[in-house]
Amino acid sequence: MKSANKKTRRKPAPRNNKKMRSAKRISNSNITINKLLGEAHTYQEKKQLEQASFLYQQVLEHEPENILALNGLGIIAKQAGMLSLAIDFFKSAHLVDPDQITVNKNLGVLYTNLSCFDEAMQHYNHILKIEKNNAEAHGELARLHLQAGDIKRALRHYRSAFRLNPGDPRNFHGLVQLDVKSITSENIDTIEEYLLKPDLPLEVRCSFYFALGTVYDGCGKYDEAFANYSVANISKGVSFDCKQHTDFISDIIDTFSPELFNEFSTSDLNDTDQPVFIVGMPRSGTTLVEQILATHTDIYAAGELDLISNIIQKLNMSQGQEKNHSISLEKCDADLLKNLSRFYINDINSLAYNDGRRNPLRITDKLPLNYMYLGLIALLFPNAHIIHCKRNPLDVSLSCYFQNFAGNHTYASDLKNIAQYYQQYERLMAYWKKVLPLRMHTVNYEEMVSDTEKSSRKLIDFIGLDWQGNCTDFYKSNRHVNTASLAQVRKKIYRSSIDRWQHYEKYLHYLKKTLNVFDHEDTATKEAIANSKNINYIEKSCSYLH
Repeated sequence: MKSANKKTRRKPAPRNNKKMRSAKRISNSNITINKLLGEAHTYQEKKQLEQASFLYQQVLEHEPENILALNGLGIIAKQAGMLSLAIDFFKSAHLVDPDQITVNKNLGVLYTNLSCFDEAMQHYNHILKIEKNNAEAHGELARLHLQAGDIKRALRHYRSAFRLNPGDPRNFHGLVQLDVKSITSENIDTIEEYLLKPDLPLEVRCSFYFALGTVYDGCGKYDEAFANYSVANISKGVSFDCKQHTDFISDIIDTFSPELFNEFSTSDLNDTDQPVFIVGMPRSGTTLVEQILATHTDIYAAGELDLISNIIQKLNMSQGQEKNHSISLEKCDADLLKNLSRFYINDINSLAYNDGRRNPLRITDKLPLNYMYLGLIALLFPNAHIIHCKRNPLDVSLSCYFQNFAGNHTYASDLKNIAQYYQQYERLMAYWKKVLPLRMHTVNYEEMVSDTEKSSRKLIDFIGLDWQGNCTDFYKSNRHVNTASLAQVRKKIYRSSIDRWQHYEKYLHYLKKTLNVFDHEDTATKEAIANSKNINYIEKSCSYLH
């Protein structure tokens, strides 16, 4: 008989080997997927997109609905310029989880780039349903509503964005653009605190100083405004080679000689009169002119296009020249010019078609700096309409100095450079008026402001269309505008921009002298006094730039 105290040995439970092997595979699979995702992300950060794409695809073989892989492939496709493919990847990720904030943000950004603004807004609004205090979504919605002309909604979102993230200068700048009078001393103190941070990125610092300049300008503190604009421009850290630019203008004049235009018969070139080119100095009223024309039912406003620059690249490449900033016509003939002009016409009509406009009689291209390429435009489109916008040289120069330009406007960060740049602009425009076989109409900004309807009627008549009364209601338009003047064109014509330079006269001695508007007052003395008042502020502010 077995002892009662003797422990009974239990038989081990039978193993379910099939389940254990399955669990092990799942565990190994998770390890593999996480490893692939980590390596793909590393390659992506190193800009090694092909390797990253391969690894993300490997993940999808294991998990076809892996959001991180789908989102990663969408980002890679966007970086490679394959925007339709990027949309497909982001949409696939969105189907897996519609509430994934990063995917909604990426779709919002991409749809904005594709000018699908309603779709972009839908995704940013969805983000706010998930996370109502998402500063980035508020900021993007503010910018989209501003571009569409919905000032009330834009202002509401900008206020939320600034409250949630005052460190993003776009939020402060948006408030300043739309309602500068509402900026409080507490708001300014907040920005000043950010500017005291020695590790504040230079681009952010620059944007804040520009915005502060606008605040002080808006409340009539012109010395403080000029000091902040000066620091903003210094902090850009850009340089402008005036001699190089002067040589470039000389090359244009030498290339487009009267003899060159005589070589080409108009009958051999593209005879369309559809394109309308709006040119001039930046800040000269080009956006206002475009907005007036855009309200006409037979005109499609295509915005600021880089198509002429693209044609110059194609033209140079066809002749074995790599320098894109100059124009080579040595081997150019009428057939090549016709082919290049068709490329342009197809592109602008595609833009109109995609925006719901079929075969408009006129399509505007509002890139101000196309004034440099009017010689080429005359060969491409001898029947094109050229609208040249002019403004008081002191006002336009000062406005350039006060503008935080994106892109290639290095001259604008120094008043001396602006003066010299303006001289070359006037030199070239004077030359074009002598030799160009093109129709050109000059719009004076001050005349447009003083009698908008009269100037607008002349514009419409110049491009060969009948007058429509709604052209003077341009500020009511809901078309998207994305230029430096997008806030101004949402307002009725205002006169405060005329002779604005007078508030800053004591700083403009060199500018006035160079542009031949120098008077006999002791402006140099005024300038010296003003500079002495601001020198300490500027030196202190610039100490963070070293």
